[in-house]
Amino acid sequence: MGEVAEEVVEAKEDKNIGKDMTGLFIYILIGSIAGMVMGTIGIGGGAIIIVSLLYVAHFSQKLAQGTTLLIVAAPVSLLAAYNYYRKGFVNLKAAIIIAICFLIFSFIGSQLAVVLPKEILKRILGIGLILLGLKIVFF
Repeated sequence: MGEVAEEVVEAKEDKNIGKDMTGLFIYILIGSIAGMVMGTIGIGGGAIIIVSLLYVAHFSQKLAQGTTLLIVAAPVSLLAAYNYYRKGFVNLKAAIIIAICFLIFSFIGSQLAVVLPKEILKRILGIGLILLGLKIVFF
């Protein structure tokens, strides 16, 4: 079976994920942990969500990426951002410019991601997380 055909089968199988109480609990846990980390240190929500969807919820690579994009693109962190804004810790100009660029380039990146083989996507994700971790710890 070809790689594209395998991914289509995986996508169909992925639609059955989370239809029981265990899946619901896993989603609540992932969202709660990612929200707490994101609200506390301002980063990591997307990384935590995608890795959790891959290895805890057993999503395929592309399903995890697409679901994570929908989650972080939706205004789920508005209340946390509002708390920072009230205390003067939000630069609106920077946020707007970055958000516009994020919007444009996340669309471009998604066009690339849906045609790349899942093995390459996993390697890119892993290398990116390692580099981010090294930067935070050592530089």
